[in-house]
Amino acid sequence: MAGAVLVEADIEMGRELLKILDAASFPVTGAAWVYYADAGEWRLLIRTPKAERDLLGALREVAGAMDAAGDLRSRIDLARIKLVPPKDRVLAAMGSVVRVDGASTVRFSRNMINGVLIDDALIYRLAA
Repeated sequence: MAGAVLVEADIEMGRELLKILDAASFPVTGAAWVYYADAGEWRLLIRTPKAERDLLGALREVAGAMDAAGDLRSRIDLARIKLVPPKDRVLAAMGSVVRVDGASTVRFSRNMINGVLIDDALIYRLAA
């Protein structure tokens, strides 16, 4: 299991960000907090086709949606949010064994799938 703890405030901020992005019609096909043991930290992965076409533009759009919705950007560091393309290996590996619709929370820990180690993750959304 992960060394660092994912706190309830982070879980709620991830849920809030998903709602904000949905309201802004920002396409999200996957979203999960994933623990990176080598860095010793949790990052919020957001899978979107926009990351493949224009990553910097997509990041600006996320930041703008966060600013427009209130103070979320002051509570979560953008460096902890990682926008990934549809073919991201980590989310693709998890998506091959679990599907999560809407904005649920499913814990996924200590799994090796197709050569990808997932130490710990909290999945909000993961389409096939």
